[in-house]
Amino acid sequence: MKEEGERKIRSDKKVDVKPTLSIELKNSLYTFSYLCNEPVKDVAEKLCLDGAVSKVVIDDICKWFRRSYQYNNVIAVGDADRPKLKINYSSQTSKVTIRFKREDYDLICNLAHALDLTPTSTAALLIRVSLRNIEFMQQYCTKHLMDLSNERKKKIDVFLNELWGLIKK
Repeated sequence: MKEEGERKIRSDKKVDVKPTLSIELKNSLYTFSYLCNEPVKDVAEKLCLDGAVSKVVIDDICKWFRRSYQYNNVIAVGDADRPKLKINYSSQTSKVTIRFKREDYDLICNLAHALDLTPTSTAALLIRVSLRNIEFMQQYCTKHLMDLSNERKKKIDVFLNELWGLIKK
């Protein structure tokens, strides 16, 4: 029972997650969000949520699953004998703030449980793997960036090709 003077908690309260990213990855995320004309927190949230249920991203990270993970009526089987994933940064790092709705945060937590990582580390892994996966980013752009002008879409395409190393800067 609620005591007098105690404040109510919103039912739709968001959860803050602040993943640590390398400076290069953070700059790539900021550049991509600028080209998409969306706030970084929104782009990072979409990358994490779409990546957590994307077959191409899950196929990429399933080699680190220590427990089973269920998404979109598919079960990716984990193996407790796999070594735990260690995320090492060779250069300077920085944080990005992402705010997830409770049910979205629970999805990230489920993936984190399968990977045997924290939700924060899982969000960083999802951003890294998502941005660097060509097939996933093509699907992401088709899904989320349909309303942009052709000129802006071309800039995004050039940026992503540079990020993937397909063309030199």
